[in-house]
Amino acid sequence: MDKRHKKKLKRAAKKKKDHAIAQETKANLTKQMGMFDRIPSICSTCDKSFPKTQEAHSTWRVVVKYEKQKVWLFCPECQTQIQHVVENNNEV
Repeated sequence: MDKRHKKKLKRAAKKKKDHAIAQETKANLTKQMGMFDRIPSICSTCDKSFPKTQEAHSTWRVVVKYEKQKVWLFCPECQTQIQHVVENNNEV
């Protein structure tokens, strides 16, 4: 086995590994996208209504836990409150 053949085998193995990772990522994305029908229309913590605007779509956060079959929606105010609580817990 010469140098070129080893290099060819190494490239083939890397390509196969990259393809497997891409397929797994695609499958995970498909599973999560399938749960979009479960998105609530209100914030999961403060029950604030979700406005259907471009700004809201970029500021509100959706959290999907496929294993638990749960989808949460968080408004920007609740996101900052949660962030402060996490920071305070890390200081203690």
